[in-house]
Amino acid sequence: MRPRPPPPFAYTSWMIALSIGWVFAGLAYGLKYAIEGSGSAAPHSGLDLALLLCGYLFLFCLKPIQKSVQRRLCRQTRQ
Repeated sequence: MRPRPPPPFAYTSWMIALSIGWVFAGLAYGLKYAIEGSGSAAPHSGLDLALLLCGYLFLFCLKPIQKSVQRRLCRQTRQ
């Protein structure tokens, strides 16, 4: 049996989903430094824990985001 070729736009849809993730991570850390300041002496705070947990939950959202972007890209090419 031959291996199946990757679905069209798989690479593009993953790059879009990961870009969305990077934007949200950048906004979250920007918000953290706006609230706490960059010279904070406290090693860890509740905000760090919240950012970590939100990032962990976002990992579970990456695959559905990638699938929806891929469906939309494929639908646009068919039209």
